[in-house]
Amino acid sequence: MKAFIAACVLALSLFVSPAFAQEKPVVKIGASVPLTGSNAHIGEGIKNALDLALASLPADTKYTYKIMMEDDGLEAKKAASAANKLISVDKADAVISVSSGTGNVVSPIAEQNKIVHFGIASAASVAEGTYNFNHWTAPEEEARAMAAELQKRGFKKVAALFMNQQGVLAIRDSFKTHLEGTGIELTTDEVINPGEKDFRSAIAKAKSTNPDIYLVIFFTPELEILVKQIREAGITTPVTSIEAFSLSNEPALYEGLWYVDSAEAKGSFYTDFEKKFGKAPAFGAPNAYDIVNLIVKGYETAPAPPGVKPSMENVVSALHQVKDFNGVLGPLSIDDKGMVFSAAAVKIIKDGKPVLAGTVEKASPSAH
Repeated sequence: MKAFIAACVLALSLFVSPAFAQEKPVVKIGASVPLTGSNAHIGEGIKNALDLALASLPADTKYTYKIMMEDDGLEAKKAASAANKLISVDKADAVISVSSGTGNVVSPIAEQNKIVHFGIASAASVAEGTYNFNHWTAPEEEARAMAAELQKRGFKKVAALFMNQQGVLAIRDSFKTHLEGTGIELTTDEVINPGEKDFRSAIAKAKSTNPDIYLVIFFTPELEILVKQIREAGITTPVTSIEAFSLSNEPALYEGLWYVDSAEAKGSFYTDFEKKFGKAPAFGAPNAYDIVNLIVKGYETAPAPPGVKPSMENVVSALHQVKDFNGVLGPLSIDDKGMVFSAAAVKIIKDGKPVLAGTVEKASPSAH
């Protein structure tokens, strides 16, 4: 009789419904991004990239990964509320932010709560602390690339207008350093506060220096207003930027113009993204995709008992050991300061989309 019962139990165990099987622990990844307002296109692109990354994960991961979104409108105050909700209410195991202004607000909150935080930001300060990381092409790298490209193209006088924003100012400071010894003169170094809508006096001042090219770095909507006012002033001098053209919701304004941008995604990322969502990936989307995979790498390799999520300290330790990780932005390594290095790229707007400058026809003389 006992043998019969044992055989029945064994048979039942072989046909037990998957619903009764032990579920994998869930790792929640929260994202504070702009889903409304003039920069909603950025948040939408990042959300899509996170979803694409999640769908691309192998089935045999030790943990189940879930994405949670909160709208911060790219505003610091809203980002603080979003991060606190994701961590305290939604119990996120990791948080992602975009931009230096919001990232520098989320960083101390993540640090206080001992939660892994990845920023997509120019300011290195976003990565300060034990639990904070930053995956963006560094201002020093972008500034180096811009100075080199200006030299290569023979420009001698640059009129620069910058938004008064942490990430933009980090680029500005590094750019000025990289101009030293190049023979290139910075004829105007204007810093303008967010919210400005009348740039005519700043444009007139820059025009009076007779520059060979204008360098403008602003967010939407100030960027579009500035460029339109430059053209309305009858100025045909070329305009360039670092990052900003990729941020714009009106890329047609910069058709044919070259600029320096963050790293270019490799492999099939762009085609996979467009196939799934019917549009090109926006600013920060490749970084967001990589960040999901880096967080997964950290969790999957951190030591932990079977069926239990690893401690945050072990995840942080595992992340700092990441070297030459195969990301869509190339081989990625995380240094001891939590920075993920990626190389800058020179791009051009063609048919309303940013593409590598080397992959298109030579720009017209008016666009340099």
